[in-house]
Amino acid sequence: MLTALLAPRKSRTAKPLVEEIGASEIPEEVVDDGEFDWEIEQTPYEEVSESDLNPQCHYGFGNLRSGVLQRLQDELSDVIDVKDPDFTSAAERRQKRLAAELAKFDPDHYLADFFEDEAIEQILKYNPWWTDKYSKMTAFLEKSQEQENHATLVSFSEEEKYQLRKFVNKSYLLDKRACRQVYYSLIDILLAYCYETRVTEGEKNVESAWNIRKLSPTLCWFETWTNVHDIMVSFGRRVLCYPLYRHFKLVMKAYRDTIKILQL
Repeated sequence: MLTALLAPRKSRTAKPLVEEIGASEIPEEVVDDGEFDWEIEQTPYEEVSESDLNPQCHYGFGNLRSGVLQRLQDELSDVIDVKDPDFTSAAERRQKRLAAELAKFDPDHYLADFFEDEAIEQILKYNPWWTDKYSKMTAFLEKSQEQENHATLVSFSEEEKYQLRKFVNKSYLLDKRACRQVYYSLIDILLAYCYETRVTEGEKNVESAWNIRKLSPTLCWFETWTNVHDIMVSFGRRVLCYPLYRHFKLVMKAYRDTIKILQL
């Protein structure tokens, strides 16, 4: 099919099968619908050489990728917020992200959630799956100092094991800096996951993926982190700008939930 689409256009050789004898000639400036050429001229995609890419424009796992998303920009416009990531440095991404958050903040929405917080209080009372695991772990550690045994409290379900088996067995050569990027990004994504799990009370919906992506600058802005403080500040800002429930108590609760998960 691609070969057919890329084939050069050919001139028409077939004559019309039905003609009206004695009809007046049609002026040349009038275009016949039957003769309209609907083919679109296409050119093969050419990869951008590394020399043409900004060496500061990296993203992805460990901040190691570049030149991957240029041809997919149109398809990913609803997934990532940063435009032209292959030509936008980390500093530019952060500057644009902060400007977008400032423009998105709605004081009326924030005040409504602040004063009418019945739904917020109900969400705060919800106990996600890690609450019970964390309670069992702390109770176990109070009775015994054998901390290496508490890992058995967390186990994967059959569905989770199936998903893990589907992952490609691939090794990554990460230096110290890349490892730090991975760990920082994990914290950022975990914060978004904890918020989403709590506000939906563990019931995923069609907005779950959007919420996690929108609350995590790692996913939607390809943000690179250098410390945990910046991650926490960014998460708090985005909770107060984007999701349905915008309350600072939910920010603090997500902080504590993330700590519990990391301690399991």
